Amino acid sequence: MDVSFQSGSETLHATLYGDFSSTSFAGIVLCPPHPLYGGNRHDTRIVRVAQELSEHNLLALCIDYGRYGRGVREVQHATDAVAFLREKGFSSLGLLGYSFGSVVASNAAATAEVDGFAAMSILRQVNGLTAKLDSGCPKLFVHGRRDTLASYSDFERLFAEAKGVKKKLVLDTDHFYMDNYPGVIKAAAEVIRKFFVEFLKGT
Repeated sequence: MDVSFQSGSETLHATLYGDFSSTSFAGIVLCPPHPLYGGNRHDTRIVRVAQELSEHNLLALCIDYGRYGRGVREVQHATDAVAFLREKGFSSLGLLGYSFGSVVASNAAATAEVDGFAAMSILRQVNGLTAKLDSGCPKLFVHGRRDTLASYSDFERLFAEAKGVKKKLVLDTDHFYMDNYPGVIKAAAEVIRKFFVEFLKGT
């Protein structure tokens, strides 16, 4: 279902997987990859994760960013998406990002008071925006061992630097999950769903 929400003066568009009137016990905002390279709420990787979440009583909101803001404005978009779900009555909330979206979501998670953050193919920095991993919320990292855009060695350093409770899933694939797709994206979606169930349920 298509929905919209406000972020400053902008009306942003999103796709809702689940239903506000359902018994979903938690809501999760999913942030897509870089908008200048075609990233949007219909990205096949975040859609597959959103479907997995909604099939297990977790409401998922895949967002589009508004006007491009070199990461800074996108963080506000993600933060406002979390606020939108909170206004809908969800007290248990999470954030997920893929690629550029993982950097955005990591910064939003530091201020939006979410109960869990998941990163797919996280990069250390994009357009001057640096991944922020010192928040206290539990974290899950999904990464491809053969990622050439966000190297595996750099990912391991990021994981080591991350604060708080943290988990990781390393898959035999690349940055785009095209190697061994759809098996790897299915595995990623299941682990992400289990992570959010563990840390969001009952909070």
